Amino acid sequence: MIDFEAVPDELSRAGDRFHDVAESFTRQPALRFKAMASEAGDPALEKALASFQDASAHSVAVLAEDVRRLGDRLGEAAREYRNGEEVAIEKVQAIEIAESPAPPVPVVSVGDTGTRSIRAVLG
Repeated sequence: MIDFEAVPDELSRAGDRFHDVAESFTRQPALRFKAMASEAGDPALEKALASFQDASAHSVAVLAEDVRRLGDRLGEAAREYRNGEEVAIEKVQAIEIAESPAPPVPVVSVGDTGTRSIRAVLG
């Protein structure tokens, strides 16, 4: 059997960190303040630079989206593990309750005077 343990809080933190990383590199100055292709001075170089910048920007956008999706998946995995743990705990508790001896049951009896008294029936 494989020894595997999932820690939902760590998965959740990792997912948050991936979102932070994606946000961080999409706000890099090199991406916001790029050289203007029109300043290249040569039409062929201008076209090549513009094409390179567009391809680079597209690649960063794809990478950022992949990193965000990975963060989302880690967050979802953390939620699923937490939910699974809760279900397992509920099932174990139900088994423990079913297997434990029954607690004393209070019995209500009406006496000759018409008053009610409660006595515990001991098992």
